[in-house]
Amino acid sequence: MIFFQKPFGLNISDFSIELVSLSGSIETPKLSSLGRKELRPGIFEDGKILEKKELENVLKELILKPEFGKIKTKKFILALPESKSFTLFCQTSQLEKKKVLDFVKEKAKENFPYSIEEIYLDFQLKEKEVLIAAFPKEIVNDYLEIFSSCKISPLALETESLSLGRSLIEDAEATLILDLGSKFTNFVLFDKKRLKLSITNSIAGNSFSKSISEKLKISFEAAEDLKKEIGLNPKRKDARIFLILQKEIQKLIGQIREIEDYFLKKIEKIILTGGSSTLPYLKEYLADDLEKEVSIGDPWKKINIDILRKKEYFKEALKINPYLYSVAIGSALRGLEKSPERSGINLLKGIK
Repeated sequence: MIFFQKPFGLNISDFSIELVSLSGSIETPKLSSLGRKELRPGIFEDGKILEKKELENVLKELILKPEFGKIKTKKFILALPESKSFTLFCQTSQLEKKKVLDFVKEKAKENFPYSIEEIYLDFQLKEKEVLIAAFPKEIVNDYLEIFSSCKISPLALETESLSLGRSLIEDAEATLILDLGSKFTNFVLFDKKRLKLSITNSIAGNSFSKSISEKLKISFEAAEDLKKEIGLNPKRKDARIFLILQKEIQKLIGQIREIEDYFLKKIEKIILTGGSSTLPYLKEYLADDLEKEVSIGDPWKKINIDILRKKEYFKEALKINPYLYSVAIGSALRGLEKSPERSGINLLKGIK
């Protein structure tokens, strides 16, 4: 019955849509359904919907026929693209409840490049710490129009950083999630499982390939192949790829050091995720240079994936790259909460 299925998690990026549905409890989550559809270039770009009808058709098809399991609910949690999100963490004195919203609005005015009227805004207050999140109304309204056409209803809109934290963070240590995509790298810092900082940088997978292409005077496609084959392997005879990529990765390392200096606390762990996180020898290079524990994020770790071991699914399940679903899994985990619409930042609050 539709009523009994938990809200699914949804993620839309420049190149694909991911959907994940979980059952069970937040303590013992179990995979119920999962699916992914690639998007052709020009449908969705940098957080913005460019071709509404085409995106609507792809989304409808994915909901109707996910790769594994079935979707039997119209309720879901969406992670909004980090590149268009604005987050701010700040300390505050003990404020009267009626003055908290005024404080949040004032901080938003000071720090976000939009007026209050142009953004959907929400915040979380814990002790004397405030997390503020915002997203441009113009972009969100396009999402809502498509969801209405698909006859599905979001229970909550949160940022990718929050979904990733829920999916990948396991303990209270200061942990940096390095989300390496093709166009952007997101640096997402958590401490005591609370989001402290989120920064987006354009140094990412495509810029790595572009640098190889320009330096070696080869096509972008050939550069992509070399990047994926060699990566940061220092033992290959052709050391040029290593040297080119090393220069790019050092820019990311510089950003990590700046974050640690700003945070005034040692980052204990780094978790890699995103499509470029599997660059050969990247994990080892970062661990050696930064002298920190570095790992590839495993979103399967928290959930029971027995459905993928079923005979009818097993062969196809072997082809799945789990990290592609990290964001959608994080949002689906929120769907298991008792009141997912109230269990964290929800930019829908700014709509109602």
